[in-house]
Amino acid sequence: MVESVLGKAAEDKDGESLREGQTKNAQALIESEGVKLCPGALQLLQACRDRGLTVALATSSSGKIQKALLKSARIDPKAFDLLVTGDDVKATKPQADLYHVTIQKLGVSPAECVNVGDTPFDCIAARRAGLLTIGLSWDLNDADTLRQGGARWTVCDVAELYARLDEGLRICGPGKIRLTWDRMLDLMNQALDQARTAMEHGEAPIGAVIAAGDGSVIGRGYNCLNRTGDKIHHAEIGALHNAARNGDARSRDWIMVSTLEPCVMCLGAAMEAGIDTVLFGLPAPADGGPERVTPPVSPDSQMPRIIGHVLEERSRQLFEQFLTKNPSPEQAKFVRQLLSAT
Repeated sequence: MVESVLGKAAEDKDGESLREGQTKNAQALIESEGVKLCPGALQLLQACRDRGLTVALATSSSGKIQKALLKSARIDPKAFDLLVTGDDVKATKPQADLYHVTIQKLGVSPAECVNVGDTPFDCIAARRAGLLTIGLSWDLNDADTLRQGGARWTVCDVAELYARLDEGLRICGPGKIRLTWDRMLDLMNQALDQARTAMEHGEAPIGAVIAAGDGSVIGRGYNCLNRTGDKIHHAEIGALHNAARNGDARSRDWIMVSTLEPCVMCLGAAMEAGIDTVLFGLPAPADGGPERVTPPVSPDSQMPRIIGHVLEERSRQLFEQFLTKNPSPEQAKFVRQLLSAT
């Protein structure tokens, strides 16, 4: 914020002292004026407990500020299973560090978590970490702004979230299975099988599967660009076509799994199809979609939860193996560029 408002020279000269001053003055204001809990806050915490949910409080604020706020609000820190602050990370929002640390400390996968935030920075940081966000539009940011940042669902305030908690949980977790790391690894291994099939047919080793919300695979596909000469015959598109014949796309709980990060076209197709979660293995910095696609505002589309680096090294090994099989010059150029960028 210092650099954005005052410029880089001010950040280099006074950034740290300004941040220290902000913390000191914020503490003084909290202690002198106190803070008031939002209506429904304690009821929301209890509702989460009643449902057996783990609750973490993760904030970019310092530990001193977090401690002062909880003390002023008369909330026992033990009301939360985990406390994470800006002191625990190198970079704060919109970078994903805060959420990466929280997920790691909780010992769960990103797909087992839902973030609650009230700024686009919350939504963007969570999206980069593979989390879905429930947006609170009570402050300076309206519902459309939060959805453009990546919020899956929005409510006006904490009281509404408490009243509609079950609805929000269904929207953010429509599937019947919990996508633990073990389940994600199993699905990615099936996508890797498709990638090996692609390589056996002289294609770049990119494979994809589509799973229904119960975890069953209903669509499979692999890259066929070389054989067909069709530039849009990507593995994900083939898997989606296959799944459309075998499942009900209206359920909005499908899981797309690709050994390579989906391109803009494939991620756009996933959004239009209402895919709930996208898993990928090897990143594709030059062609990947997540950072280049704006989350949709239309209720007919939804921004998938996107989780990357799942069995990344196995996907990389297939591309390295593919280069030993004398691919066409175009294929070799693509693969070498991909490997050099990752």
